[in-house]
Amino acid sequence: YACAMGVVFGAVLLAVSLFAAAVTIVLSVILANTIAGPMQRLSAAAERVRHSVKARAEIPDFTDRTDEIGHLSGALRDMTTALYRRIDAIESFAADVAHELKNLLSTVPGATETLPLVKSDESKERLMEIIQHDVRRLDRLISDISDASRLDAELAREDARPVDTADL
Repeated sequence: YACAMGVVFGAVLLAVSLFAAAVTIVLSVILANTIAGPMQRLSAAAERVRHSVKARAEIPDFTDRTDEIGHLSGALRDMTTALYRRIDAIESFAADVAHELKNLLSTVPGATETLPLVKSDESKERLMEIIQHDVRRLDRLISDISDASRLDAELAREDARPVDTADL
């Protein structure tokens, strides 16, 4: 009787162990599909954003989930959108600055080359005024670029906080 009981107990123990192993495997697969998989996709997308130079990488959208992965997905998407907007603004600013600098630098050499050819003192004085005006504009533009760069860096380091528009 004891021997038969031991066999039955061993069989029950084996069945329970196999059932526990099966449940563990099923739960592991579910966990991998619901947590680890989306986290890997978010991580890979963040790496693509970090390394992409010309293409705009897209962050997977898990915002329909109400858990932490959904919140993380939304935060990463918002951060990426803000980053791309900032890059666009910097590119636009750089293009505007380059255009302004080229305009200024194209007038100064022409005026300085023309200066020795001008005969009348009045025309020379007018040409010198143009040169001085353009040099002052160039100085102001460079100062404005420096100020804008400094302000942009300061704003990037500041934490955003709500502003009561009624007070403004």
